[in-house]
Amino acid sequence: MTTTVFLLSACQSMDLSPPVSAPQLPVAYAGLSQRSPEATFNGTTWWEGFHDKTLSSLVSRAGSSNLTIAQAEQNLLAARALGHSAIAGYRPEVGTVALANASTGSRVNNDFTRRPLQLNLEVGWEAALFGQDKQTQRSADLTTEMASEDLAAARLAVAAEIAASYVHLRALQQRHADTVETIALLQKNSELADVRERVGLSTAIETEPQKSGIETAKSRLADLENEINTSAQQIATLQGSATPAASLLKPQPQPIAPARLMSGRPADLLRSRPDVRRAELAVAQAGAQVGLARSELYPKLRLSGTIGIGAPIDSSLFGASGGPSLQIPIFDLGKRKDVVTASEAKFREAGFAYRQTVLVAYEEASRALREFNAAQRKTAQLKSKLKRVTTVRNGADILVREGLEDRSKSIRGALDVLELRASLTDSIEDEARAFIAFYKATGAAEQAARPRASERLK
Repeated sequence: MTTTVFLLSACQSMDLSPPVSAPQLPVAYAGLSQRSPEATFNGTTWWEGFHDKTLSSLVSRAGSSNLTIAQAEQNLLAARALGHSAIAGYRPEVGTVALANASTGSRVNNDFTRRPLQLNLEVGWEAALFGQDKQTQRSADLTTEMASEDLAAARLAVAAEIAASYVHLRALQQRHADTVETIALLQKNSELADVRERVGLSTAIETEPQKSGIETAKSRLADLENEINTSAQQIATLQGSATPAASLLKPQPQPIAPARLMSGRPADLLRSRPDVRRAELAVAQAGAQVGLARSELYPKLRLSGTIGIGAPIDSSLFGASGGPSLQIPIFDLGKRKDVVTASEAKFREAGFAYRQTVLVAYEEASRALREFNAAQRKTAQLKSKLKRVTTVRNGADILVREGLEDRSKSIRGALDVLELRASLTDSIEDEARAFIAFYKATGAAEQAARPRASERLK
């Protein structure tokens, strides 16, 4: 008896799942030990680094109104519910059964299990040998964690999409304002050209480009208005609404990206991405499935019993029966081995998918960081150039007011400033988008607010 108990305990403690290890990051990235430039957010979420109340409000409201996030939340609730009863099949089962059988003859049968009328209480329990219960619960818990990572990925994607759309919207509004100003300057320049043509200082061929430029600018203005409405509608959709907020259509200054990024080792930042974490969990779950498939190659022990009453009777009204049963795979052993082979292949596939996810994450994070640094340099150069050009234009305006220069020269200078300002608008947008892309690529959007895995499984 002692030997039997010892063997059963040993079987239950067996772990038939393969070991899981994280893939190595590229050497240049994983071995990087210096810290990234420190952020100045004081622990707040990354989008608050723009110091734009409208943007922060949009992202905050999307957490409760976005339909993609709502779907992910329901998927997580479903996974949790199924996880609570994942190993119900390995717990004792109790049920009541009533039987009524008709037969010829009047002989009273004292065999309890063969009496025509029975009311029984049946008890059964399948012993979880070879760790089936642990592997089943582990697989269910991993499914729950994967659903949690899906929710984190949805929140991250929605926050990044809202921020990128908002940055683009404000840039479009700035371009719209600059285009309106450009049209006004072109019209003034065209009026001056008409005056010169009337007094014989120029020809119609020389004034025609002025009019053509006005029409081109007006066409561009119409395109910008359409793009503004489209961008506002995209933000409304991300908010789970069909109507854009009125505050979005009111022009506001462009959001300026913070000058510095968050601190931390790049390898650690990369592994905080929800899709990377999910891929790691998928490998562990595939390993649990291998363990379950391997456990099916071994015998199963089931204990069952029945207690009840039956009639007609010749002796005792009550009866009981029960005992163990052992199921040994013989004829379908080949099929079970095929299942093991298939699950092992799925495990290796999950490992390759994990490595691929890490490499894609590395590529996206590296590209976003390069683009952010390049946009920062370009923005600084354009600001410096704009300052110089504005100074020159102010000097030209003084000469025009004093009657020492032609007014058209001042207009051309103003147009040059607007053209340079348009380039600066593009660069500021590129810098902000690269900032957003970096935080999306490193998965940092959820780290400030998301609970630990142990808390998510409660």
